[in-house]
Amino acid sequence: MNKKDVIDHITDERTDLDTMVNLIIEHESCKEEVIHQLLNNKEIQVYYTCYEIVTKASEERPDLFYPYWDEFASLLNHSNSYHRNIGLTMIANMTKIDEKDLFATIYDRYMEHFNDPKFMTAQCFVQNLKKIIRFKKQDTERIVKALINIDQACDYPEKQKELLKSDVIEVLKEAYEVSEDEEKQIIASFIAAQINSPSPKTAKIAKQYCAIDQVAFFIVEAIVEAIIDNVGP
Repeated sequence: MNKKDVIDHITDERTDLDTMVNLIIEHESCKEEVIHQLLNNKEIQVYYTCYEIVTKASEERPDLFYPYWDEFASLLNHSNSYHRNIGLTMIANMTKIDEKDLFATIYDRYMEHFNDPKFMTAQCFVQNLKKIIRFKKQDTERIVKALINIDQACDYPEKQKELLKSDVIEVLKEAYEVSEDEEKQIIASFIAAQINSPSPKTAKIAKQYCAIDQVAFFIVEAIVEAIIDNVGP
């Protein structure tokens, strides 16, 4: 498939996304051209469709994109917020196979997007942290500390900040599973504090989490009591 064919497929609304994903996974030249268009084409229809393609492909085969780490990392400083989103997403997807620990070299740059000039990019940033916590467990503690400091770290209006907390909670739920007891308490306390959030979405997620947590507590308590009763004095 030549350059023209690739662009034609990308701009054709009838083209199936999964078909393009399979093409760039199976054909090196196709992958290179899609990445080239993603990084260099100025037309939003082209580069955004490429974004959708490489996002899905990199979730399946992140190793195919690892050689392009530096190119994607450079997008973190791009003036266009869509390109920053691309950088944030691709870096997060590649942390799964980051054998050289390249993420450690850009950690601070990555975390700056918690207070990105564009609110939607901050949302993209927070949502991608779930993957990073999954694959970079050594960074969990400092990521948690950054997230629970949202009120001081982010300059967005209260309405947006409260909405962003819904995404923060989702990340903290992931972090909870790999955290030590003391950090788990910090996470649980933060989530519980959002029950009265002005954001309906954030309040709902917090209430659901706390309800599940409370049910789990009662189950564990019942099991312990049953064990004690069976053992007897």
